[in-house]
Amino acid sequence: MPINTTPQPSTCVITDPDGRGAVLRVAFVHHLDGETLAERLYDAYAMTTENGEDLPDEITLEDLLRHLGEQNASCAEGWHTWANEPTQQSWDTVRPWAERQVRRLFPDLTWSVEPDRRVIPPTS
Repeated sequence: MPINTTPQPSTCVITDPDGRGAVLRVAFVHHLDGETLAERLYDAYAMTTENGEDLPDEITLEDLLRHLGEQNASCAEGWHTWANEPTQQSWDTVRPWAERQVRRLFPDLTWSVEPDRRVIPPTS
């Protein structure tokens, strides 16, 4: 099976938690290799150092899944950019951290299996 063969997302109608009626819940399914997952984690934490905050020493699997869920929801709503793009310093700091987190959480995950998804670092 090709790695990019993605099953259709699951959908269901549920009651809005605030009691405003029914809403549509869509659960996305993605195949992510280690490099792609590290890029998603970088996206979630890229502005941390830009804002003068420290990166956590380690994140949990729940933290990673929450970030993936937020990114999928934002993408579905059409938000794809930052107000300010991260700098090269952010890339140099956060990207290696993201890779370490992914390798720690998923030690057996295949890395860089899809050449068309290779990440191009920001230019200085």
